[in-house]
Amino acid sequence: MFFDFRVWLAIYFGMNHGYQRLDIMNMDKKELILAYEIKFAQLLANQVLVKPKLSPWMIFIPFIFIFYFQDFSAYKKQRKEFLANWLLTRKKVLNEVKKSIDKGRKPDTWQLAAQVGLKAAAMDKYDELLKVMVTHYTLLLKAKGDTYGALVKSAYGNRRQDFIFLINRMTEAEKNLNRALVPTLCKTVKDLASTIKKIERGSDKVHRLEINKFFPSVK
Repeated sequence: MFFDFRVWLAIYFGMNHGYQRLDIMNMDKKELILAYEIKFAQLLANQVLVKPKLSPWMIFIPFIFIFYFQDFSAYKKQRKEFLANWLLTRKKVLNEVKKSIDKGRKPDTWQLAAQVGLKAAAMDKYDELLKVMVTHYTLLLKAKGDTYGALVKSAYGNRRQDFIFLINRMTEAEKNLNRALVPTLCKTVKDLASTIKKIERGSDKVHRLEINKFFPSVK
């Protein structure tokens, strides 16, 4: 079965220069979590995608400016797809967790994983990643707070190491999924290895920023 690279992007991501300002007033907990995932994706996109630079002299050379405009248009399209793919999986998992809490049942990650149509080995790794997301979102949705930061601190009991443990589990699950998908994708995707490394390095950097933001280390 042919496996489209866009599907991998949706799985991994689903992982304006800077991030959009999000109004957190009157947001419920699910909305706060989703707003933070959007912010995280925007910061990660800054690490992964290269935004074309406009030099002042370019405006005086029309054909050079046209090339810049084409590059910038391509960048905007890539960024939009990047953000959409990052949120795809997160939205599905968050919705499933919210429904499971409301209905008093366990989240069905296998049903979500089966929607993608992966081979058995990759599907197992995808399901493992979904289970880590479920753990995180369940804690957040059951926590107390009117900001995302407050939810994180409530969910993890102000314990920095517990939050770091969750982030490490998430990172390991993402990397395991990548390794399971590479044999299939490397035949059709150019520069796959370097792209994955760039995403993983960017994700690590943004995760370090969020750890230090929510749980500043004591000096």
